[in-house]
Amino acid sequence: MIIILEILEMVNLSSRSVLNMVFEKILVPYDDSIHAKRALNKAFALASLTNSTITLVHVIEYHGAMSKIVEPYKETLINHVKKFLNNIEKDGSKRDIKIEEKILYGNPSEEIINLMKKKKFDLIIMGKRGVTKVTGPTLGSVSNALVQQSKIPVMIIT
Repeated sequence: MIIILEILEMVNLSSRSVLNMVFEKILVPYDDSIHAKRALNKAFALASLTNSTITLVHVIEYHGAMSKIVEPYKETLINHVKKFLNNIEKDGSKRDIKIEEKILYGNPSEEIINLMKKKKFDLIIMGKRGVTKVTGPTLGSVSNALVQQSKIPVMIIT
């Protein structure tokens, strides 16, 4: 980012105006994991610089056998998700960042890819993995799917 800003200054362009043209709408898949929190911090920093709108999306796994497991807890899950998304929206509001929230149901990879195709996002910023206990240098399944299928830039935050 610093190199981009230095180049823009060299060619006498306003860095803010150029970045505004590039990143107006940022998609942030968010599952409240440590990696998602780091990605959100990067999205906040970029949105502050570019006056971008952040769309936070959380997908409640609700497909196949998971739907039978989740059904008794669905309302509790929805309330929990709404609570942490609302807290993020308040935090963004204090920073003058526009935030939209989406809660989807189904397979996280599929739902986020479908949302990405329906809306015209300029950038995806996400953590390298979600709430699973897997460790190491590999990407999580959702991150991997988005990197493989996205037609727009994906910024993976470790």
